[in-house]
Amino acid sequence: MIRILLEFLLPLVLPTIAYGLWMAYERRRQEKRGRGEKPTWRDAPFVWLGLAGVVLTAVLLFGLVLMREAGNAKGQYVPPRMAPDGTIAPAHVEPRPPGG
Repeated sequence: MIRILLEFLLPLVLPTIAYGLWMAYERRRQEKRGRGEKPTWRDAPFVWLGLAGVVLTAVLLFGLVLMREAGNAKGQYVPPRMAPDGTIAPAHVEPRPPGG
């Protein structure tokens, strides 16, 4: 569940969150000055924010695929596990068989 949030949902909404933070900052700045037009959500560029989120998600997923393939080039990761005699066998990477 957390993986889905981090890999898909967060990159999709991150541009909108950043825009909201900027808008809050800009509204406070305009209030201190006492002049100027304050930004509102009605004026938000939702199409561009959505497009930026889709692009950010695509770049993140592409990077994750590249990292996953690069990690598998050395061999198969074997997580730590308990041996029959009660000791814990440490994690290691088993090399790929030749030609595999």
